[in-house]
Amino acid sequence: MKYFSNLLLLFVFLSVSIMIQAQTPVRPYNQWEATQFIAVNGHQPEDYVMPDNNWEILYNLRTPHTQAELREMGVKCSDSQLLLLEVGGLISKTRGKWKTTIPILDKEQTSSLRSLSKELAGAIYAKTKADFISLSQTISDMGFKNNTLSLVFSYLLDGRMWTKLVLFEDINNYTSWSGCYWVLYEPRNGLSCGTNGFGEQDLILTYINSGIAPGNNIMDQCADEIARFGKITDTQLISRLKPYGLADNNGNVLFPIIKKQQDRFHQISEKLVNAISAELKNNCGSLTTRYGIENEKVATVMLYHEVMWYLVDKLIQDKVISLPAIFKDEKANKNRLNEVVFFIEGGLMQ
Repeated sequence: MKYFSNLLLLFVFLSVSIMIQAQTPVRPYNQWEATQFIAVNGHQPEDYVMPDNNWEILYNLRTPHTQAELREMGVKCSDSQLLLLEVGGLISKTRGKWKTTIPILDKEQTSSLRSLSKELAGAIYAKTKADFISLSQTISDMGFKNNTLSLVFSYLLDGRMWTKLVLFEDINNYTSWSGCYWVLYEPRNGLSCGTNGFGEQDLILTYINSGIAPGNNIMDQCADEIARFGKITDTQLISRLKPYGLADNNGNVLFPIIKKQQDRFHQISEKLVNAISAELKNNCGSLTTRYGIENEKVATVMLYHEVMWYLVDKLIQDKVISLPAIFKDEKANKNRLNEVVFFIEGGLMQ
């Protein structure tokens, strides 16, 4: 009986241990920082992550598991969920076990990545600060001083830089998206804006909240009109763009149109792109082993993405660029949307 009692006690302890493991909640997805560097032709990665407990499944598949093992851990997962995540490019199966295909960095790894990025950004900035100042002055000389942040960020750092480093389709191609998607433990401090393209990716918006702009159809139509006529000819479209400061009564656009030409703006931009990319490529090799990121191109994107934000922080701190009025108060400065919009002949990634 004593032997039986010990076995029973052991079974109880094991059962409690399994229950405790199953009851340990996964940190909610909205507390992490998820980034999508993608081109979409259907659903984006987050569309696959958000339903049901798909994030819990992804998080637990940082370590390979079978479906049965997940269920034993208390993670609910159906065949259809695993199929959806596989079709979405977020998990894959090898030797009977599922594993996430996307980098999910824990607190320590995220801190380490950002420390490395900050150090690298400092080294890059020390070598390029003079050129950033020259670019800012050139933009001002072009008559677009208030568009400096938009052009430096969306044209140079979040635009031309990618053509030198890696394009969406060069990384991963899935059913509904191409590029890469990753998750860090927590959002970074400081400014965080994005870049949207309309039309043939030639009308560009820099945004914190993409809802500051007219709807996609209006922006696409605006892009098409500029590409065809160099201005807005549709009177109804003019009336819709005017409240945002994007066009005057005659349809003339009130934001930069960047043409393909060898001028000072392009020359300085190209010099900066070459300098930043060279420095970056010399420092991204260790990421694949340090953070378990198997795809070196994904590692490059992740590292540069963090470096980019530290460069922006330094540029703002040194007053080389300043925040557009619409970033400070969207409603009061709605008519100054033109300061975060520009048109690039041939498209941003060409």
